[in-house]
Amino acid sequence: MRVIFHFGPPKTGTSAIQKWFSTNYEWLLKQGIHYPKHSLDLNGVSSGNLRSVFSGSKANFEFSESLFSNEQQIAEQKNCHTVIFSSEFFFRSLAILAEKVPGALFVGYVRFGLETLQSSYNQSVKRHSRTTLFDPGNYTQSSLTFMSKMIASIGENRFILRPYSTSLFARNNLVSDFLDTVGIDAKNVSTAVGRVNSSYSIEAIEVKRWFNQLDLESLQDRLDLSLQGYGDGQPFSLLSDEEFETAKARYLLQLKHFLHQRNLDWSSDFYQQCEQLQNQNYKQQILSDIKFERILRGMIADQKLTYTALHTAYEQARLYQEKLENPQRVEILNKVVPYWVKLAFKLKTTLFSQQQRNNK
Repeated sequence: MRVIFHFGPPKTGTSAIQKWFSTNYEWLLKQGIHYPKHSLDLNGVSSGNLRSVFSGSKANFEFSESLFSNEQQIAEQKNCHTVIFSSEFFFRSLAILAEKVPGALFVGYVRFGLETLQSSYNQSVKRHSRTTLFDPGNYTQSSLTFMSKMIASIGENRFILRPYSTSLFARNNLVSDFLDTVGIDAKNVSTAVGRVNSSYSIEAIEVKRWFNQLDLESLQDRLDLSLQGYGDGQPFSLLSDEEFETAKARYLLQLKHFLHQRNLDWSSDFYQQCEQLQNQNYKQQILSDIKFERILRGMIADQKLTYTALHTAYEQARLYQEKLENPQRVEILNKVVPYWVKLAFKLKTTLFSQQQRNNK
């Protein structure tokens, strides 16, 4: 039984690959491939096959022999010759996976650090409640350093690395490239997945960054869905031209060192593409209160956000108003929510308090 672990790493289209595999389960079975089923959120995003291999809590995941064996048994029962697991969590768990599954292969993508830098910040605001402004840091691509360490420790013969570049993908498509890499003929099947985990526009970043100051998980999910479609869709940069060139030179040095140590037939073409990368239109992280209000009203009008959710946010925000960045926006929330919503909220709160007193 061939076992393949796709480990990402982060910001290399893992969500798109997982979505396609999840929605093409039966087709994969016909090709002799077992890909353990997992759920997807409304954005088509998930943790992949993490729970098919690891048990425990987020702070203490452990490799599970029973879970892994169960997936192998399912594959055998379905007459499959290959099991493919995919999760970005596997990236930091390569050592334990290599030890527990000695014959496994590891598939991952190499993306230019300069692209990952801004994409990672976008994701940190979207999904990880970041409230601070973009900071380029020290221009170090830790994923390449870690990958080099794992390859040296586990063995280069157990890794299959591919470039994260549309023009270098098989048939210019990430999913097609992955299928081709693991030996699956997908010439006669659609590998389209649509937009998955789309990046925010600069305006969306600033709206979400402000709301990230509030501890309202349900609202954050709604905001994420609403804001992914906001903006003109044009690429932009959080780096000035000078910062971009400085970062580019640093990341190219790291990439050159990484590629020089490997025998990869795509190295030269990929490095040349990275050398030719140009900065996008620079955008500062500034959003006027007028634009902030307009975006909120637009999401309400498009029924992507409810007045009730916004009023709930207002009730929490006003308690911590002095500690918030741009505290004046609390009153914008109050302004957008109509009086009847506030009245209904007040009545509901009053009735709940009376019920509590009666129960005592």
